[in-house]
Amino acid sequence: MRRKTNITLVIAEVIIQLRSAFQLEEVTPEPDGQPPGTRLANFIYRGRRRPHSIIKVVIVKDLPEIRPAKGLFFTCHPDDGSGNWRFLKKGNAYIYESLLPEKRQCMVINKNLTRATAYLVPKKDKGFVWNPIDIVDNFLQILLMHYLALRKQGILVHSVAHRGADGKGTVFAGRSGAGKTTLAKIWHGNREGMILNDDRIIVRKHNGRFVIYGTPWHGEFSEYLKSRIELASLDKLFFIHHAPHNRVRRLVPREVFSLLYPTVFLPFWNKPCMQNIAGLSWDIASTVAGYKLGFVNDEHIVSFVRNIA
Repeated sequence: MRRKTNITLVIAEVIIQLRSAFQLEEVTPEPDGQPPGTRLANFIYRGRRRPHSIIKVVIVKDLPEIRPAKGLFFTCHPDDGSGNWRFLKKGNAYIYESLLPEKRQCMVINKNLTRATAYLVPKKDKGFVWNPIDIVDNFLQILLMHYLALRKQGILVHSVAHRGADGKGTVFAGRSGAGKTTLAKIWHGNREGMILNDDRIIVRKHNGRFVIYGTPWHGEFSEYLKSRIELASLDKLFFIHHAPHNRVRRLVPREVFSLLYPTVFLPFWNKPCMQNIAGLSWDIASTVAGYKLGFVNDEHIVSFVRNIA
């Protein structure tokens, strides 16, 4: 028996509605041990505004074959080279295909990214049911990153973000192993302010100032998800690395840009979107104070950072 299900999310002020005639599967704990639904709890929208993008979720025995289509982008697993997902185009429509055996999906999206049909296959031993996480990981991340870039409205950044008690936001970015998860744990343990996300944030510009938002896509650390996550005004950018002692150096805008841009998630298949993201990244680099930060793994880094004028 089918039952209409609507779930509406708001991420960085973009409202996305998931609609389906199929039932939700029985909720289970998150993969990291959090209670069911913890990851999405901060992003459920109950207001009356119309959604910016609507995703219709359909479950089919066999995924549609949409050919011929132009291949735009292909990703593979770094370990064995097996296919992960690919992005294609046919006419005015985009097609997202997940190539993972355990997560076979096909999404057909209109050119403005305001409508999509998500085709899923039945779940093993569960039948024709679905879970919002089926859409949120990885497809919604790709759709939202593309949506914001198309409209020059924001960027998705691989970084940790903290909101102080004064509402000001601090971003810590760096390559894998630089210490993002370590800093997220230290600042969360400090209990003054809150962690917005430990892995991926969105930066948008409102009324001449940049604002940072948490997202549903977290990294290795997730304890902060239990608290109500808010937005913050972007005050400082830190590009981090481990060091024998805490040290900091102020960066000029071109240095900030050269370190920020590699941390941004990019829609490589769309040149105008790439240009928009480059422009937004330069705007951030030339507006927000940026620093190179070497730090020691202990709680003293909190007061060290707070004392940077």
